Amino acid sequence: MFQSYAQQSLDFKQIQHYAQQYHDVDMWQLLGQDENYFPFLIGSNERDFCIVYWSKRQGIITYHDDDPVRYYAFADWLNNNAHPVFATLVEAENYAADREWPRLD
Repeated sequence: MFQSYAQQSLDFKQIQHYAQQYHDVDMWQLLGQDENYFPFLIGSNERDFCIVYWSKRQGIITYHDDDPVRYYAFADWLNNNAHPVFATLVEAENYAADREWPRLD
């Protein structure tokens, strides 16, 4: 069972500390991800980032989570499990265009 920090205002050190509860957890599986929404990161460092998805139908969409600790843990997991990280949205859009995303099968 995980402690929720939804709707709480936490500083970065607290977020990092509380995120330890997700250590060794497969965040992809925990959050019910699938191939139709492939998550990746946009940002320049561990404090300035956002999680977005490539959706087969909608292109790039933003991921929202009202728990800053779970959000950080998911981003950390993505960063450490070979998911793409882009500095800017434009860079991500160019990458997606090169791979013909979205694909309307």
